Formats: sequence, structure tokens, C-alpha cells
Amino acid sequence: MADEASNRDPFGNYYFALEINKTQVAHFQEFSGLKTSSQVFEIEEGGMNGMTHKRPGQSRYENIVLKYATNATQTLLEWRDKYLRDNFTAQKEDSGAVIVYDNSGTEVRRYSFTRAWPVSWEGPALSAGSSEIAVETVEIAFDGLYVK
Repeated sequence: MADEASNRDPFGNYYFALEINKTQVAHFQEFSGLKTSSQVFEIEEGGMNGMTHKRPGQSRYENIVLKYATNATQTLLEWRDKYLRDNFTAQKEDSGAVIVYDNSGTEVRRYSFTRAWPVSWEGPALSAGSSEIAVETVEIAFDGLYVK
């Protein structure tokens, strides 16, 4: 019975990582933008003035944005450079996932995305008078989302 209750405990939002093409790239400070939405068309039917019918239109995925501490790893910058060198003509067959872990480091949720490519990369803001950690930002566009 205790196991059933623990399976329903909410997950923390502070322990997660990014995986690109089945390789874990980094742990991040911040992750946002995981959103999907669909257009709604309202159709008025002749003779039925009291209501409209709603029908689905096109669906879309928002870009995800990840912020991470600058370190020696250049994987995300190299991934962005690959698309810049190809002038964005290469097939976008890359896939990835944002993986959420519980406090013991066990994977509890996986947000997998397909046909992904890095829309933008931003380097850290540097200041000689600051003691903050240098943070880089990457924005990723994608065409499919699956949650496990």
C-alpha cells in the first residue's frame, strides 16, 4: 500500500538533464517552453443562433529553452554550428529528451522530442566585478513530443 502512495507523490522540478541523439549532454539550471497548442475554429451553423461548433485546426509546439552553467563541454555549441555550416539545408532528424529524476537519481519522466534543431545559442554575460556562474542558453525547435 505504501508503494502505491509513493507512486503518486509529485516530482520535483529541480533535477533534470538533456539528451540529444541518445547521449546525455548536460544537466541544466532552467528549462521552459514545453507547450503544445492547437487552433480552434468556431463554425456558425445556419438556424442555430444560440451556439457555435468548435473544430480543431493546426497544432504546434513551442520552442524549448534551456539554461546551463558554462563548462568545458561544447556539445550544444557544436550541434548549433552543424546547422549553421549546412545553412539549415540538412534534414532535421535529430531527436532528444528532457529527463526528470527523483531525489535518488531514478528517471521518473521523459519528455522526448523529434526532428529537433537548435534555433539559437547565447553565450554568457561576463563581468569582471561579478561572482555569478556563467550561464549559456540554447533554444530548440522540434516537430513531435512524446511523454513517458
